[in-house]
Amino acid sequence: MNKNSLGQKNKPNHIWLVFFIILALFISGWYVGLRFGAIAYSNAQVWQVIQNPLTNSKIQDVIFDLRLPRIIATLLVGAAMAQAGSIMQGVTRNPIADPGLLGINAGAGLALIIGYAIFGSMHYSLILFVCLLGSLLAALLVFGLSYQSKKGYNQLRLILAGAMISTLFSAIGQAITLYFDLSKTVIGWQAGGFVEINWKMIGIIAPFIILGLLLAQLFAHQLTILSLNETVAKALGQKTFLTTIALLAIVLVLSASSVALVGSISFIGLIIPHFIRMFVSKDYRILLPMTAFAGATFMLWVDIICRTINPPKETPISAVIAIVGLPCFLWLVRRGKNL
Repeated sequence: MNKNSLGQKNKPNHIWLVFFIILALFISGWYVGLRFGAIAYSNAQVWQVIQNPLTNSKIQDVIFDLRLPRIIATLLVGAAMAQAGSIMQGVTRNPIADPGLLGINAGAGLALIIGYAIFGSMHYSLILFVCLLGSLLAALLVFGLSYQSKKGYNQLRLILAGAMISTLFSAIGQAITLYFDLSKTVIGWQAGGFVEINWKMIGIIAPFIILGLLLAQLFAHQLTILSLNETVAKALGQKTFLTTIALLAIVLVLSASSVALVGSISFIGLIIPHFIRMFVSKDYRILLPMTAFAGATFMLWVDIICRTINPPKETPISAVIAIVGLPCFLWLVRRGKNL
């Protein structure tokens, strides 16, 4: 048995260790997220509010109406973005595929800007619908430009098409923003963040994210087969085209819902799947839930850093993620074919 096969065989032995480490960070993140922010509360104050949730007080308003929906939003968005990235990497067999790098987030952003230019203000359900349309348009353009009838998806063409579409959509979005004077409306979306999250937003968008996560798990076994080789998948009787379409539809739902809820955030779908794949074998029945759990925990702690590093001001979440994401991206590029 060679070293590579031995390494793959040993990976599952680390699942429980990684799981419990993430679980510890997950639980402690809830605790820190409820206690700290622009105002820090003591253990006794937080526990008293939890024991008496219906008591009308300022602390109760902050914890249950501001911090709790914000924590839930970070978990949903982190899980959705991480899992969307993992699915993209499996479908395209491209180790650096990510909804943000492939223009899907840029498509949602452009559609959102156009929506604000036309309607002025939009209901949360309309925001979600607009983001879905924009993501779909970007995905069709990117995959249409990168697909070759005989060879399938060319990895280099896929990345180049994604970069081109992202740049084009960003430029169009900036032009529309300037022409309609939407700078104040768009700047918050571009920076990304959970400042304005409320229960109403979560009630509308959370079901779509949860549905996407559940559907992804149902297709996990098919994704494992598809990620190996298209020829092998067809030989095993899989309808690769229909499976790919279904999985990409799940990615669109997860990505557009996340963009509608929090704005433009990249790198999570790139970083988290690779981190989990270092310890977990390439079985998407295990990889997808672990990736979602790790992504949710990562986003929870990133948001905590954003609101505690310089209180009461909020640090843009995209800046914090970029500090972590850029070195990871460069490391992945340097690894090249060894991924």
